[in-house]
Amino acid sequence: MPSQPRRVLTEIGEGVAIVGGYPALYLRDSDAVCIADLHLGYEEALAENSGITVPSRQLEDVKRLLLAIVASASGCCAGSEPESELEPYETGGKKISKLIINGDLKHVFSKASFQEWREVPKFVEFASRLFEKIILVRGNHDTKLSPLRRYAVEIVSAHVEGDTLFSHGHSELDAEGFKNVVIAHEHPVLVLGDRIGARVKLPCFLRGVLGDANLIVMPAFSPLAGGTPVNLVSNEELLSPVIREVGLEEMEVFAVDEEAGVLSFPRLGEWRAVSLRL
Repeated sequence: MPSQPRRVLTEIGEGVAIVGGYPALYLRDSDAVCIADLHLGYEEALAENSGITVPSRQLEDVKRLLLAIVASASGCCAGSEPESELEPYETGGKKISKLIINGDLKHVFSKASFQEWREVPKFVEFASRLFEKIILVRGNHDTKLSPLRRYAVEIVSAHVEGDTLFSHGHSELDAEGFKNVVIAHEHPVLVLGDRIGARVKLPCFLRGVLGDANLIVMPAFSPLAGGTPVNLVSNEELLSPVIREVGLEEMEVFAVDEEAGVLSFPRLGEWRAVSLRL
């Protein structure tokens, strides 16, 4: 049996909080959940491009995570299986107002793959039972969106929610006039180790300053997509021009784990040299 959902919201920006130990944000004033980088269709692309075959489990994992996040954000209790958990929403229970997907709902650049045609609609139908509205901020992978054609998903290049700007983060942006800027794209992860050589890898949020705005970088929601080990790479190796502008050394780290919750670290420049010798 899975553990009960965490009801702790860890503030990471004004009105913006990390939900439990999950790779998701909650905006109190808007009653909105934000996730990013689902990369549905990843398994088929991996098999085609590299010959590596993995079970197609990502969609079920994503649904389980999303349901736990909704339960935590709304205060509902969680039970055993995702489908049974939908009953409160199907029988008149209050949905969360918005789901903001901050880019890369799907994985393949050049087409909508067979797996994407199958799984993107299933995910949208599932999410529609939990949220009143779904907004997709286009990421660099969101090029062929035919599987979304018959669904009421708002597709935008950027999204503003109050004083918070959502942009995927694969291109430069203007932060002027915003209190918070939320990006994704980089898939940040934190690799921690000890002197014996043990290693653990955790998805993490980053927080820094972009102009006068609070910059928040989201981890990938996909359990399969790779990530950038932020304590092991140089600034020049980063994917996002936004993070390169701010600089990794100046960013605080918030690692997330379903069991442990949120693990907060100071500015990376203060401790990255010893991050593998803790």
